[in-house]
Amino acid sequence: MAEPAEPNHRQRKILLGGTSFLGALLLTLFWPWAPYVEQPIQYNHQKHLNAGLECSDCHTLYSSTPFAGLPTIETCGMCHTEASTGTAEETKIVELVKQGEPLHWKQINQLPTHVYFSHQTHVAAAGIECAACHGDMKQRTVPPSEPYFTWTMDSCINCHAQRAATVDCNGCHR
Repeated sequence: MAEPAEPNHRQRKILLGGTSFLGALLLTLFWPWAPYVEQPIQYNHQKHLNAGLECSDCHTLYSSTPFAGLPTIETCGMCHTEASTGTAEETKIVELVKQGEPLHWKQINQLPTHVYFSHQTHVAAAGIECAACHGDMKQRTVPPSEPYFTWTMDSCINCHAQRAATVDCNGCHR
């Protein structure tokens, strides 16, 4: 009696290995490196800025602290005690205002713990526009889900060099 022919295991292993390698390569190349962040409210910067608000109306700490600050439910509640536009996002914010629930904004720009960045120094003292680091928020109809650019030492050094600012290590590193 003749034995059944065995499939070519070597070819199958090569094909499987090649496919796995190609899949891993594609995953590495196209996987988003910056974490995707979704905010609790899909805040429309364009609408609010066109209505006459300034960045400082919601980001109230930028001139006096390192952190720019994020809008509180009380800030939103100054205008949003009742729904006026009928949008789902406004309905969410009105409900949060009525309940006195805080907004749980998520930080987008993540710097290493050994790096010190101060909005007070960069914006209030040096006069750098918000758009330099955050992009043109006047055009955004939804909150950013990732940083405007990649925060690297080179990007900071280049910005400092363009503005003739110090590049002393102790200025930015803890």
